[in-house]
Amino acid sequence: MNPKLQTVNPETGRLADRVVLITGGSRGIGLAIAQACAREGAQLALVGRNRTALKNAAQDIPHVAAFAADVTDENDVRRLFQFTRKQFGRVDILVNNAGVFTYKPFTRTTLSDWNHNVSSNLTSLFLVTQALLPLLQRSSKPHIVNILSIAGRVAFPKCSAYCASKFGALGFTRVLAKELRPGGIRVTAILPGSTSTRMADEFDFPVDRKKLLQPEDIAEVTLAAILQPARATVDEIVLTPSQGDVAATRKGKKRK
Repeated sequence: MNPKLQTVNPETGRLADRVVLITGGSRGIGLAIAQACAREGAQLALVGRNRTALKNAAQDIPHVAAFAADVTDENDVRRLFQFTRKQFGRVDILVNNAGVFTYKPFTRTTLSDWNHNVSSNLTSLFLVTQALLPLLQRSSKPHIVNILSIAGRVAFPKCSAYCASKFGALGFTRVLAKELRPGGIRVTAILPGSTSTRMADEFDFPVDRKKLLQPEDIAEVTLAAILQPARATVDEIVLTPSQGDVAATRKGKKRK
């Protein structure tokens, strides 16, 4: 049992009685956000493709329901809606976190790479948000948090498919914020820099993971945005490693 989660108080936590649904919730940033919300007493729905990873994640988190689904698949997302409606009746906080990363020169990027990035990082946001919107509208404090990337604002070499999907995802998030604001739904974009997750294994050079952001760092800023009073909306948060972009985190690279 993770000792950090033993402090959960479902009655007095700052997210007591709130339903938080997190895609890509079985590992990395998604799991860290789930743990942070669990410490505040939230009821959690974790969504991911890997049933074993979901089961392992759920073992150490109280008040959690796990649902295996591919959020790029319209039928799976429809089943997710039905499950969530039956299990919880509403969603208070939707965290769209599922995503992939391809690190290749443009000339070696295949159509399959392109489609994989666009479907996972952009189309999934459309499918999940549109499907769960009726459940968010049942909440008294609805909030959508999209975990994006600094690559949604800054172009990086060897990231054509990834940057294209994240630029699109940020644009989509900004439109959502404007359209849903009149209905009282807050929308926040989190744009992390390089983070120590499985995605860091994609780089073609060794990375000093200690110099990268950690999943817990992203979870803390996400929680801070969620906990703002209803009168305040955090539109976007950019969080980057103190030493700069990933090139500055190469192993053996001395800081100037």
